[in-house]
Amino acid sequence: MEIGGYAGNILHVDLTKNEVKKEPVAPELAKAFIGGLGFSVKLAYKHIKPGIEPLSPENTIIIGAGPLVGTIAPGSSRIYAVAKFPINNAIGWAGGGGMTFGTMLKNAGYDNVVIKGRASRPVYLKIFDDDVEICDAGELWGRGIEETSERLWAKFGWPAGIIAIGQAGENSVRFAMSFVDNASTLGRGGFGAVMGSKNLKAIIVKGTKGVRVSHPRKFMKLVDGLLQRVRQWEHLDEWHEFGFWIGLPLLPKEMFYQLNKRRLSCISCPIGDKDVVEIKKGKFKGLTKVTTTAINSVVPLLFGLPLEDSIKCITTLDDYGMDMFEFFSVVSFVNELYGHGMITGEYMQSKIAFDLESLEKWAGKIANREGFGDILAEGLPGIIDKFGKESQKFAPPMSKGLSVYSGPTGPLLWDRFGTMELTQLVNPRGAHVAAGGSPTYYATRPLEKFPTHLDRMGVPESATERILPQPHHWQWGLKFGLVSPEDKAGLNVGRLTRYSEDWLSVLGSLGVCARAQINRFYYANLLAELYSAATGIQIGREELMKAGERVWNLLKAANVREGFTRKDDSFSERWLEEKSQFVEYTGKVKISAEIADKFLDDYYEERGWDVERGIPTREKLLELGLEDAAEEVVRAVF
Repeated sequence: MEIGGYAGNILHVDLTKNEVKKEPVAPELAKAFIGGLGFSVKLAYKHIKPGIEPLSPENTIIIGAGPLVGTIAPGSSRIYAVAKFPINNAIGWAGGGGMTFGTMLKNAGYDNVVIKGRASRPVYLKIFDDDVEICDAGELWGRGIEETSERLWAKFGWPAGIIAIGQAGENSVRFAMSFVDNASTLGRGGFGAVMGSKNLKAIIVKGTKGVRVSHPRKFMKLVDGLLQRVRQWEHLDEWHEFGFWIGLPLLPKEMFYQLNKRRLSCISCPIGDKDVVEIKKGKFKGLTKVTTTAINSVVPLLFGLPLEDSIKCITTLDDYGMDMFEFFSVVSFVNELYGHGMITGEYMQSKIAFDLESLEKWAGKIANREGFGDILAEGLPGIIDKFGKESQKFAPPMSKGLSVYSGPTGPLLWDRFGTMELTQLVNPRGAHVAAGGSPTYYATRPLEKFPTHLDRMGVPESATERILPQPHHWQWGLKFGLVSPEDKAGLNVGRLTRYSEDWLSVLGSLGVCARAQINRFYYANLLAELYSAATGIQIGREELMKAGERVWNLLKAANVREGFTRKDDSFSERWLEEKSQFVEYTGKVKISAEIADKFLDDYYEERGWDVERGIPTREKLLELGLEDAAEEVVRAVF
């Protein structure tokens, strides 16, 4: 494909047959699905057949990098992976900071990698420009993510992008993750387990071909203007120094200084959201850890561990390739069940102690599926299946099999109900972190500031009026107690979530980081101009946003084929309990079941979907040019 921005090829790998081949990217695919997340969803819809088992050879992994990845556009290194996830049987996406992987993949000549089948032995995939090889990974199997990555870098040199799994992935722990360059997580929901089920230990990629843009002068001018806004941001110095620590006021900045060794960022990022932390005293003195954010290193503090033990615990979990939030949710859950007599001494002799020795021991049992760890490796749904439906009332608040870790009961304490909270319900993958650029993300911005943010996200003016009720049509908010006759405030999170997801879809398809401190500098108009300058394909703001909507609808259609409907988007009863109850974004009213259902109604209606079933209508899919999906959804439902 002789257009800019794209590498022009999709790499197909069949691990069963030990075969690799290239397929050129069809030009019509570019404008309709943009790239990155969009290409991955389109390929997943084609290659992942309905009803397959997530850990079977028939499941397919698709990894992609968008047309801005590999260019100098700030924060454009994001990669996306799509597969059928083992925690909930959903076709889900996983977005990760690309570090060097996405850029190297593009430089090697590929926009996406499609991996199917199962190798007969442990292997890793080596992609060095046109030299693609399925290599023996016998010496890497059984090793942690850090050692795996370091051995590959030692063998092939730096720079090289690596996606690797640890022992949790090898043993199909259903909440196993993979790591990108031993720094960025990829795959909450069991993506690491899917790699492990294929005997795929790692993917290493190097590229030397470069990424060409069609109109370099125009592209450079746009990037210069963007960087100028970044430099003028009043909070830039603070973010450079503290990163995400700013967003966790419960922990003092003195602790940050005690931990932080240096900041780290993905290639092309002018901000940086990762940290290298170091233990400077005690029995673990000298231990360093690369972490997604310094905050992640101290999450165990919230469970009572000392600082040094917290870092050591996270180091162990990351090396196994285990989702730390799910690990702590699983441990807390089984302790609850033991305390209520639902788990006997046949499985546990006592509650799991929240100290380093105990937690590391149980992490090993889960990662290697030893003893009772084999059951815990099935995640929250597997534990509920084992101990009966009655046990579910003691489970943490969850969505589609994953714990909701941002909420009134933590571990990341937050009680405002915004788009991230609702999208954890309606998104096929379940609970996750995906701000999507919404102004409700970990913030309490005044509603009068929302119109500027919504315009930036490509939200039509007519929709803005529905999201921010005007004086003449705010009766729905009054009816449900979200506003009062005096203040006439209110925020329709249901309608806003539709556009937050579409914005995330556009960012992910282009390869731009969705983190608030990056995407805040991007506007829908600017993204359309950058895409046009990079690729030479002219596209406007509305057409770009329509592509984002198309991607999201196709993802939903793929999950309708798997049997997902509105029933799977319902609120957990634990979300509506007094102690774990969210409040409406303005902080005035607690979210009741009635209000929650109203938000869901509004979300589906704003998407143009069937409100009763919570799925795309045939008419909506046809409007988006998704004819095949329209017919398959009708067959799946009726």
